[in-house]
Formats: sequence, structure tokens, C-alpha cells
Amino acid sequence: MNDIHISFYLRVGRIHIFTETLRLIGQPKRICFLISSDGQSLLMRAYETRDLKSHRAPPNVYNGKRSFEVSSCKLCGILANLHGWNPEYSYRVPGVLMQDQRSVRFSLAEAEVIGKESF
Repeated sequence: MNDIHISFYLRVGRIHIFTETLRLIGQPKRICFLISSDGQSLLMRAYETRDLKSHRAPPNVYNGKRSFEVSSCKLCGILANLHGWNPEYSYRVPGVLMQDQRSVRFSLAEAEVIGKESF
């Protein structure tokens, strides 16, 4: 089983997505995030449409082990408020590849503090 995680750097409003996670969902050109109705899960899925909810994966992200970062103060703030996360810290959340192989479900309730921001 692959070790899938996503990281949230709350103070700077960035989401760190590992290249291997993007490869597992088919090296998409775009992704989107969906929060479950109970707020306990975040779904990241490959996405084809360019719109307000999609994020473009830079083409060079697949050339090496470079990670992909999404700037989204809004999503970071929503998740911090939902889960009582300290905005001075960063959090890592485990994920599971979904059966459709084009999405990953991250369990927000299992978030772990990974460090205080030093920015």
C-alpha cells in the first residue's frame, strides 16, 4: 500500500501535494478538491475542466520528484475552522486511493501536526 499524504501549511495558505499522489491518479492536468458533507473527508480528484474550482498541475511536476503546491487561503481557512487546527502550525493528512483510481480521499480527522511555520 502506498503512503499517501497531503500537507496543509496554514499560515501561508498552501497545500502540498506529493508528485507520487498525482501519478497514482493518472497524472492529471488539473485537480479539484471536494469536502464531504460532514467535513471529515477531503476528496482530491483528477479533473478535466478549467473552472473556478480546478487547479492546474504544472507539466514539469511529473519530470522528477518535485511536489505541487496549491495556494488556497480559503480552503486552508475552512479546514482549520472545521477541525480547530492552529493556524500557526502545519498538518499532514493521510489518504487512500479510491477504487476509481482517479481520486484520493483524505481523512481530515486523522490530521497530525508536522511543525510550526517558520515563515
